[in-house]
Amino acid sequence: MNEQINEFFNWLDTAKEAVLSEVAALASDGRTDESNSLKAKANVYDICKSVTGTILKKAPDMSFKDAFAPFERITAPWRESLEAAKAHDDARKIMVEEAKLSAVTEILAKIKEMF
Repeated sequence: MNEQINEFFNWLDTAKEAVLSEVAALASDGRTDESNSLKAKANVYDICKSVTGTILKKAPDMSFKDAFAPFERITAPWRESLEAAKAHDDARKIMVEEAKLSAVTEILAKIKEMF
């Protein structure tokens, strides 16, 4: 299990680095809004790793899926924020929340694949 967790954490790091490369490319093209929204996406990988890693350190015998559950609760307000942004036609906020939730979708797919 520890090997799987390390592999997952390495995947999170790789995914974050890929997003940060895209952030740099967008910023160099002057696409600041898109760049900033992807910075939020990159942060999601760190949040997932931090929350899950902390829980696993405190309860090393806990299953990974149980340790991951609090992360899913953290993301619920992001969905609510997206709906509110859509209701108010806040394009910038929509872009940020969609970017964050796309990271969540990728993370959930990877967890389903690995665990």
